[in-house]
Amino acid sequence: IARDLSCKRGVSGGRYIEVFRVDNSGGKARRDKRDKDIDRSFTRNLKEGEEEEDVAESGRLFVRNLPYTCTEEELKELFTKHGPLSEMHFPIDSLTKKSKGFAFITYMIPENAVAALAQLDGHIFQGRMLHLLPSTIKKEKADSDAGAPGSSSYKRQKDAKTKALSSNSHNWNTLFLGTNAVADAIAEKYNTTKSQVLDHESAGSVAVRMALGETQIVQETRQFLLDNSVCLDSFSQAAAPRSTSVILVKNLPAGVASSELEELFSAHGSLGRVLLPPSGLTAIVEFLEPTEAKRAFTRLAYSKFQHVPLYLEWAPVGVFVAAQQEEE
Repeated sequence: IARDLSCKRGVSGGRYIEVFRVDNSGGKARRDKRDKDIDRSFTRNLKEGEEEEDVAESGRLFVRNLPYTCTEEELKELFTKHGPLSEMHFPIDSLTKKSKGFAFITYMIPENAVAALAQLDGHIFQGRMLHLLPSTIKKEKADSDAGAPGSSSYKRQKDAKTKALSSNSHNWNTLFLGTNAVADAIAEKYNTTKSQVLDHESAGSVAVRMALGETQIVQETRQFLLDNSVCLDSFSQAAAPRSTSVILVKNLPAGVASSELEELFSAHGSLGRVLLPPSGLTAIVEFLEPTEAKRAFTRLAYSKFQHVPLYLEWAPVGVFVAAQQEEE
């Protein structure tokens, strides 16, 4: 160090450097000012109608000052040391695909969130000091929903509850087909009208025609998925782990085009593969980033597409294993 200070100018590692002597007389004042600036930067200003949640009840934490180079897996590894997580929201920039510097962590057991808050607040993670806070909740929205008159309030509450449960593993059968969609697909396939397909006065039973039509559509869908290297065995295990980037899209209207699905889902992130069988009733959409897939799932689950609601489900892990084996 003494040798470096003796030379006021020089070149080190290809960079031009200058060395100056610093007077320490005002060091304490500068340190106090720096500490005040740090405290000010870590102070939360709640917006109107917001309040902090009780971590001991919600188990939800807001994490900020994250390194922009960290990944969702690295952050998950850090927080799972204090207990299992039920949900993690890790926003990324739509252009750089890097972290935005903050995240939301939800623990299955609220007590684990309290322990993580105490131990990780101020923890150095990849060169940056983490700052943990209780998450916030909007009172105004809850009050407005409760005060809304009539059935509209009930419908909004029911829709919100349905969306909240949309990511549950039970959901729908993998090859679920709605009755109206089956009738539309049969009518389009045989160049007839839906009323003729459902005409009870024509020859044969309506139930038999619908069952035969559904069976044919399911077989065509299965064959299409096999031809596109989809591993159907992965769907037979109900308790199998679920993917974080591949979504099953069901209850689609008949005649929907692949370009329409791409336009709908690409608004929420970068897409990989979009597989739409000939019947157009069930599709597989792959995202390149799990965070963007989760955002699309949250916003589009049970949302209205044309004239029907979308039923979304996370695909099983390894749904494209067959394709990877062929490439190898």
